[in-house]
Amino acid sequence: MHLIHVRLHTPCDFRVPEDLAAQFIAQATSVEGVEHVSVHPGAGQALTVGLYVVAESLVMAEQAALAVSRRAVARVPALRRSRITGCSVAIVGAYFDGLLERSSGDGRTMRLPDEDTAES
Repeated sequence: MHLIHVRLHTPCDFRVPEDLAAQFIAQATSVEGVEHVSVHPGAGQALTVGLYVVAESLVMAEQAALAVSRRAVARVPALRRSRITGCSVAIVGAYFDGLLERSSGDGRTMRLPDEDTAES
């Protein structure tokens, strides 16, 4: 499963509908593999929608998330004056930390110092 973030720029008077996540899911076809949607209002006119997509590859997941989001912007009345400004995979830190721990020890991958501790 891939978490894809779709960023939107919304109108000044935009209010997030309570059922916006459900409205996004309603735009997905069964082939697109959208399992869950989360909605995160940001500062100003920013809105981030997280789509959890089951797909064979990251590229396929991003394509599905973008297609669903385009349909939502075109069909959901509250989003009609919004525009999509970005669509990309969310970086999951724990996943990448796990990759580092399984590295071959050849020095090509190493953790960055933790800037929040005295040990950095």
